[in-house]
Amino acid sequence: MFQVPLATSASVLSRDEFWKSLLIYHNRPHIINRKIAVADQILFHKIDFNCQNTFNITDVLTPHALKYEVQRLEKVDRENIGQNFLLNLLDTYDKNVKLYEENIDTLYTSNSGLYISVRIILPRINKCSKCVELIVLDRDNNWATFFSACVEEEKLNPLPLFPYRIELTRENFMRIVLNNFEDADTSCAEWMFNFLFKKLINWTELAEEENVIQSLMRIPKEKYCHCYNNLKQIYGESLRKVWWEKTKTDPQKFIYEDIAIASYLICLWLEEYKGEARNFVNFVDCGCGNGLLVYILNKEGFKGHGIDLRKRRVWDLFSDSADLKVGIVDSNSKFPNATWLIGNHSDELTPWLPVIASKSSPITNYFVLPCCPFDFCGKRYIRKNSNISQYADYLQYINSISEICKFTTWFDKLRIPSTKRICLVGLRKNDGSEITSDIFENIDSLLKSKFASSNINFEARPSIEKVRNCTQIDQNVKQKIIEEICNCLLLRERFIIRDNGTKWNIGGSIPLSELSKLLTRDYMNHLKNEFGGLQTLLRNHRYIFKLEEAAVSLREPYTLVDTSKYKQKPCWYYKFHPDGCLYSDEICGYSHVE
Repeated sequence: MFQVPLATSASVLSRDEFWKSLLIYHNRPHIINRKIAVADQILFHKIDFNCQNTFNITDVLTPHALKYEVQRLEKVDRENIGQNFLLNLLDTYDKNVKLYEENIDTLYTSNSGLYISVRIILPRINKCSKCVELIVLDRDNNWATFFSACVEEEKLNPLPLFPYRIELTRENFMRIVLNNFEDADTSCAEWMFNFLFKKLINWTELAEEENVIQSLMRIPKEKYCHCYNNLKQIYGESLRKVWWEKTKTDPQKFIYEDIAIASYLICLWLEEYKGEARNFVNFVDCGCGNGLLVYILNKEGFKGHGIDLRKRRVWDLFSDSADLKVGIVDSNSKFPNATWLIGNHSDELTPWLPVIASKSSPITNYFVLPCCPFDFCGKRYIRKNSNISQYADYLQYINSISEICKFTTWFDKLRIPSTKRICLVGLRKNDGSEITSDIFENIDSLLKSKFASSNINFEARPSIEKVRNCTQIDQNVKQKIIEEICNCLLLRERFIIRDNGTKWNIGGSIPLSELSKLLTRDYMNHLKNEFGGLQTLLRNHRYIFKLEEAAVSLREPYTLVDTSKYKQKPCWYYKFHPDGCLYSDEICGYSHVE
């Protein structure tokens, strides 16, 4: 068994590197296999055999044996897969086998022993089946063998169709080994060779992961997958067809991200209120933005509303199905009837959410998904711990505020198309009768310490935000900045020969960091308060400048061959370049008329 090598590493690995990589794959297979939504860990046991048999355990634990036991289950879920499931599989090997329940973290500290892992694989797409995956991990001999069995045979298996082993050879090479050559000649084997094995090798080079937050740890994963797929089917495609027209934003990101957040909240509430969530939840989405999250939650029967500084055009799509209000949420806001406050990428409001929830009522909880790090005064959060990332440091800061407000707080990681995926959930664990005075004293103390050095207090954003994309800079000032940039580039002479034999200076290339130092302080002061600053100005004038690999250069003028839609606009080069335009009026894509 397992005699056909599919892939072997080119370099020698240490035992620790091998197991580090293998356990990343075991714990988070969804990051390499996009057919998987969730790997729900059901069982993890250490095996202790009493018999003296010399069989290989994988001669007994076969795909057929696993499939048989799966088919015998009344239902494939956490309640029906227990120790008896494993004992039935191991009975033919050793009737006196002992199973000891362990935590998966045991594998990080133990250097010996035989372990067996069982999890339910929930697919990302409906055409794939739910599966049971069984993994045998041999710490003594440095290998792990993977088996799977589909629950619905008429659907596709999201996992490799055949058993395979990942091992560290005696010579300390990592390799994937298969049963036979027929398995090697499949698309599954091709994926394992081209994607899985390369990822395993890359993971051996990662620094040790500490305090990694696993995704969807606080809710039932199977219920989440069912809820997400259901909401996606109901709302996804219908909204996608009209989204761009109203928002000019990416529907793939915004629609499915809010569907995922709604799914998480629904599962969280159903767990907290034992299935009676629709009778107890009354939420307020603070800074609801496009209002889609409120729309989905309202449509699914949850009472609540969203507040934002200004109405968005996309609100029109939701008509009377979403309770959306124009209003201000600030440090003095209270929501005494709310059981949940939601902060979905709530920016300046993020540190205030636990405080506002505390002051609202004894039964007000909160959910916040931090994005940009802001402190209480609306300014950017100043990092306190340089040993961790700024994002991790900010999460710890919000957690400390939550603890001061006496919430039971947890972190969880969402499955959303965003780099900022970690949320904080603050639960008020009391009978709802009162909030003790010491909580308010702690909060007041915290705020006084924050505002002691200045009179700054939190102010909500204005309902009409100032345009800061360099388009509102005075035109004369803007033209002088552009001319100075061009002069800096033209000083580094580089010539193009025109058709008539004359030379045209296209100038050199200057790193963006160097260019910002060459411009006068007065010009840079005009740009510093604009989003993107100098880069935004350059991109707004892409018909003049080319920005590649953080370096700026002049662009050759567009010709009529490139485009004719600018022909009625005056040519900047003709008017301002020392050598005029590179092309004649008949060729240039812009007009040379004075």
